[in-house]
Amino acid sequence: MTSKSFKTARKKDVTDYLQILANYGVYYRSLDFKDALSDALWGYSIQGLTIPVEKTTLKHIRPMGFSAAEVIVEIDVESNISEWDNLNDPFTNLSFRSLMKGTNTKTNKVHYLSFHVDRHNGAKTNEVHPLYHLQYLQNAKSKPKDEFDHGESLQLDIPRMMHFPMELILGVSFLLSNYAPLQYAKLVKDRQYINLCREYQHRVWRPYINSLENYWTTPLNQRIWDAKLNCPYLQ
Repeated sequence: MTSKSFKTARKKDVTDYLQILANYGVYYRSLDFKDALSDALWGYSIQGLTIPVEKTTLKHIRPMGFSAAEVIVEIDVESNISEWDNLNDPFTNLSFRSLMKGTNTKTNKVHYLSFHVDRHNGAKTNEVHPLYHLQYLQNAKSKPKDEFDHGESLQLDIPRMMHFPMELILGVSFLLSNYAPLQYAKLVKDRQYINLCREYQHRVWRPYINSLENYWTTPLNQRIWDAKLNCPYLQ
């Protein structure tokens, strides 16, 4: 498959999935396929993808007083085409950021909660960074620290937790299953959706899991993807 035909196929995957999502009340503000990337790379950026949160999932929300919420997603993806068919890291850059937003009906204040699944950029830090990690921020849109009322909460960086890589298809499916489970139950009956999910699980999650399995089953000089990048705690 040529670079051009590969990129065309991936664009179709993205647009097909966004079209499927539109049937479930999910919309987005902008989409950029990064046509300026070299022939060796493909990618896209999506801004303002919004998922309505179903009321049944708000039963554990605090403080009290929320009858509606939404998840706003920003996704940035770049991948090396030559690695797409290998059992190697499929991405050169990946950022999947979710912002949960709700207005409290008792106080009329807007509250936020944010988490991201990112690919670490390789910069040296004091903290351990699994290559793909999940981390959350409690007050993503808060005022400066000396002005924000934290109440009884403790604001501190939590550990970066190992996590599957998540792009549009796998990441939004993850959010829907948690925050819109009734819609997700309908979505999984769509054969086109199932085919897309299986394809991207094969291309994205299979190499990730294979890297971890190979740490115990494959000689060092035969491993494709270094498991210690994904799990820095391995000894």
